[in-house]
Amino acid sequence: MNFGIIETIRDSFILNYIYFVFIILLFQDAIQDLLKSIFNIYKYYPVILFSLYILSLNDFLGNISIFGDVHLLFFKFGDIGVHLFVAFILQLTSLNQYKKPFDLINYILIFILFSVASSYSRSGMLSFIIAFIFFYYFLNDKLIKTQLKSFIKFMPIVFVISLLFLSKFKVADNFQGRSVGVEQVALNFTSIFSTSDEGGLNDNKIWRLLWWGQIIDYTFNGPFFIAGKGLGINLAEDDQILTTDLEGELRSPHNFSLSILARYGVFIFCIWLYWIYQQLKLITTPSLSKLQLVLICIQIAFLFNANFDVFLEGPMGAFPFWVFVGIDLVFNYFKLYDTMLEKDLFNMTKEKYE
Repeated sequence: MNFGIIETIRDSFILNYIYFVFIILLFQDAIQDLLKSIFNIYKYYPVILFSLYILSLNDFLGNISIFGDVHLLFFKFGDIGVHLFVAFILQLTSLNQYKKPFDLINYILIFILFSVASSYSRSGMLSFIIAFIFFYYFLNDKLIKTQLKSFIKFMPIVFVISLLFLSKFKVADNFQGRSVGVEQVALNFTSIFSTSDEGGLNDNKIWRLLWWGQIIDYTFNGPFFIAGKGLGINLAEDDQILTTDLEGELRSPHNFSLSILARYGVFIFCIWLYWIYQQLKLITTPSLSKLQLVLICIQIAFLFNANFDVFLEGPMGAFPFWVFVGIDLVFNYFKLYDTMLEKDLFNMTKEKYE
């Protein structure tokens, strides 16, 4: 009651987006068609995103603003890294199929866009990499693993094309001082494990870690153990977190799990972690199907990015994430992973490889 109603409602939606899961239950009789339709969106995602990015480099088109100061062609590169992983994994498993040479062209576009996204976002880069590691480790399909090994001989060509693109299309630095380029990608990656020469990267890590530690302290060891600080409150102001990069815009700690901890307390936080454990432990199932593996790895990519960026707090991340969760739950509940319907989704894998 002490805070604005709009802010309170907005903060509550970090959990209210879960209702998308129950919306998916209404489509249980057409779940296969719904899933194929969603996959079809990702089929054209790389080429559409690449085209829009090229348009954004134009001085006029790139600065068109309809909603205040937010450009119409504004890209959130952490989110892009996640969606590129979805597009990549769907093509790799033949859930999305392309005629030659468009299959190779699409892989090249994904790699180029991934390089661009990695220049701007460490979380997007790592979300792609971590989710792919899980996919490869738990994958039982020798054909797909053999196909991945065959990609290695094309990697130098793809790398050269990406290098030429990054060197040709130079764009202005973003608000954190990052620009597109091979050097920036290398800095973003190495800064994860060490102190980077670029101050902005180090500062970005420092204020996050300090804030996350503060949240853990005043919940587990402080007065907000049971219910957290609640909804409507600006956590950045109340916790006295000051950053020049996001001054006036920072509200939540760029970590979805810690946002739940700070606003709802330890009990809800533990329930959230337990749900993640229950949802993702199925990846160790010996009889895990390829479709189930794909959906679990997609959730891993979303969850990883959400714990380093503001992602699941808004509809742009929450809507697709909870839709994928709902589809996974429907498939599990009705045991559709073991039916011929799922096999039909993968019936071209062997033919495509051969």
